[in-house]
Amino acid sequence: MQNVVFSSLLAMLRDREALQDLMDELEQEPFGHLDGPGGAILTELRKDSCYPEVGSKCLLLYLLEALMVLSDIQHDLLAQSMERRILLPQRDLVRSILERNFYRFQNIPFTLQPELLAQLQEEGLVITYELLDECGLEMEPNSPRSTWDPKAKEPLSALYGALFLLNQLAEA
Repeated sequence: MQNVVFSSLLAMLRDREALQDLMDELEQEPFGHLDGPGGAILTELRKDSCYPEVGSKCLLLYLLEALMVLSDIQHDLLAQSMERRILLPQRDLVRSILERNFYRFQNIPFTLQPELLAQLQEEGLVITYELLDECGLEMEPNSPRSTWDPKAKEPLSALYGALFLLNQLAEA
């Protein structure tokens, strides 16, 4: 099931309307019908005997809600991250940013942890910086320096949730 959901979401990430349609169908009892990748996910949820449908459905709804907070640019960047299999180091980096800055209510400079950046290679680092920049963090190119903006908390939290669940699907 996880493989079908992962690959279907990858196919849908660049189509906000398809993500919204899937979310709408998941909120119905019983599920309706969708074509394409969203339909494949609904089919898997219907036949999934390893996990209770309610648990899988709730996790998928949470993931879709997190994705809907993110911009279309971030959807494209997440698709690239999924293809490159760099979700885990990205998740760890975002978590470290949130842990250190979540309760700060003013713009302040901070440094990204070099050991977390080291896990990302050239193109992966560019993708990650763009994801963070789209959340509202002021990133310095080719530098671990950034500036925390309290307005970044919501999109950064959504990004963390999406990275966490997409990584769980990828590992399965």
